Amino acid sequence: MKDFLQGKWLKHPLHPILVSLPLGLWPAALVFDLLSYTPGGGNIMVRTSFCAIVLGMVGALLAVLTGLADWWDIKRERPAWKIGLIHMSLNAVTAVIWLVNLILRLGPNLDAQDVPTVPLWLSVAGTVLVITSSYFGGLMVYDHGISIARHSKKKWRAVAVAAKARVPEEKG
Repeated sequence: MKDFLQGKWLKHPLHPILVSLPLGLWPAALVFDLLSYTPGGGNIMVRTSFCAIVLGMVGALLAVLTGLADWWDIKRERPAWKIGLIHMSLNAVTAVIWLVNLILRLGPNLDAQDVPTVPLWLSVAGTVLVITSSYFGGLMVYDHGISIARHSKKKWRAVAVAAKARVPEEKG
């Protein structure tokens, strides 16, 4: 199961593919929220934002499973383990904010001409948090090499060294 979640069957990690959904859709929901206040925006933007949040939640739920599968392989003494914990914690808070945001939009609010104030501010907070969390995810990949070059480590290590990337010392 872990190999499936890590994308070994695809020869590409699944987590980065799936995180693109909430990372793209949740900030887009904020844009649609703001557009609901413009002339010509109205209820179509309210509903489009709602759909973006729902699809982002589906992507986030799938990304959780793949992220946990990747994080599970990180040795606890490595700095990336702690960064992963921060990344995961921020994502949990972010998902709760977007879930509350989604719930507040149900019922009469879904028929509104513009997004109510509280969901709008939750969209702002959720967008800031998903971007912040993505920064920590990027640190794990780009600074610590998590899920990079699983299939040909020696080849890609040589490429990274030649490019003067920060590559940890090889352990004997």
